[in-house]
Amino acid sequence: MTEGVSGATIHAQLKGVTRVFAGAAGHPSVHALGPVDLDLRKGEFFAVVGPSGCGKSTLLEVLAGLQPTTEGTVTFEGKPVAGEVPDGIGVVFQEDASFPWLTVWDNAAFGLRRAGAAESDVRQRVDDALAFMGLRDFARAYPSQLSGGMRQRVCIARTLVL
Repeated sequence: MTEGVSGATIHAQLKGVTRVFAGAAGHPSVHALGPVDLDLRKGEFFAVVGPSGCGKSTLLEVLAGLQPTTEGTVTFEGKPVAGEVPDGIGVVFQEDASFPWLTVWDNAAFGLRRAGAAESDVRQRVDDALAFMGLRDFARAYPSQLSGGMRQRVCIARTLVL
């Protein structure tokens, strides 16, 4: 990790990042992003704001390793981000990605169980995350019984527990 001008540790860095999507069936390519130079420091709150289609999601997907860059480099905690989500990055998608056959509690526990966490650790972390997200009273509900915003909070809880 490097230090920025302010002396704060840089956790993520984009240098000259662009993302161009190839056109399909005779359509021109789409220049979706960049070039972008960006340093994200420890403890910093960062928001991406703009109109639909301006590249917000593409920027976040490139930063998370879900989309490759066309040009430029992305690093997270000093390591290159290339083709996979690095440890320490959690991704919550725009679309509801809750598992409809699992309860809220089991949705939140999914990643921890998949990673082989001890059941006592799973219980503690999931209970804490659901309380934090205001979902404690809905732990035994299924996604179909929740509002869209509540389903998104379930997905956030599933990411936070990791």
